Amino acid sequence: MKKKLMLIALMCAVVSLAFAGGKAESAGGVKSVNLSLNHVGATDHPYQAGSVKFAELLKQYSGGSITVDVFPASQIASGAKAIEYVQAGTLDIALESTMAFSNFVKGIGVLDLPFLFSNKQQAFKVIDGPAGKKLNEIAESKGFKVLGWWDNGFRSITSTKGPVEKPSDLVGLKIRTPESKVFLTTFQTLGAIPTPMAVSEVFSALQLGTVDAAENSDSNNIKNKFIEVCPYYSATKHIYTFEPLIMSLDKFNSFSPEQQKAILKAAKEAGDFQRSTSLALDETNMKTVRAADGVKLNIVEDVSEFQAACEPVYKAFPEFKDLLALINSNR
Repeated sequence: MKKKLMLIALMCAVVSLAFAGGKAESAGGVKSVNLSLNHVGATDHPYQAGSVKFAELLKQYSGGSITVDVFPASQIASGAKAIEYVQAGTLDIALESTMAFSNFVKGIGVLDLPFLFSNKQQAFKVIDGPAGKKLNEIAESKGFKVLGWWDNGFRSITSTKGPVEKPSDLVGLKIRTPESKVFLTTFQTLGAIPTPMAVSEVFSALQLGTVDAAENSDSNNIKNKFIEVCPYYSATKHIYTFEPLIMSLDKFNSFSPEQQKAILKAAKEAGDFQRSTSLALDETNMKTVRAADGVKLNIVEDVSEFQAACEPVYKAFPEFKDLLALINSNR
């Protein structure tokens, strides 16, 4: 009986470690650590490609002392819950949205303002410059280490009610949004009825008519199969979103200086790889939408009417004034 109890206890400990962050062992005087990395993308999403590349590079650059287990499709958690797990140390790294992150680091919300960027190259230039450095410092003051800023993409609207070609088309439209104050304010300003919910609930909500529409990046719209239930696809590019790679500052500081350098180098190179992978998918995504049965694609070329309608959103967030000035001076 005693042996059976010991065996059960051992099995429980193994299961616990499978979900705990940062399993460490000592090998030749160098701390050997196995990290967990969770993201929301499917196994064929650019998030997965970047995460796998990060794991490969980090193992190489750390001399094998740091390995990474990648958990796609929110296997551990998603949104604010994933970031809470990073804070608690039960998840080592989260590749999460700026929308979720802004609930912990308010300044991050500046990046989600509507029509802030006109193209991805501009967005990358800003986040890789002084504005990104400042946001990293703000995150560190809240106990987070941003390892990199990966590409989520410009957002489009999938709808069951009709195309969105001008701001008035959004009036009265019940649309799923992330749980973000900036997103909620944006769509309220445009006359829509924003309805926050988890991405995992959106497909059925569209099917059942709980919401009329949703908005997300093109890759996420396609991977989550929203085009199977929404006959109208509007490429509005209303908001560009980054996907920050996040670790707790305490966890990062627990590594040796050499290991920290390896982590940052691997994150930078994997981030560049993820961005290029995502960029290469942009035109492919549009071809996929065009080829989808029963789906009507409209690309909004002139966004000036939307920009004018969104001016009150900027005024609603005076706390972003200094960060906006920094962004605008480094485009």
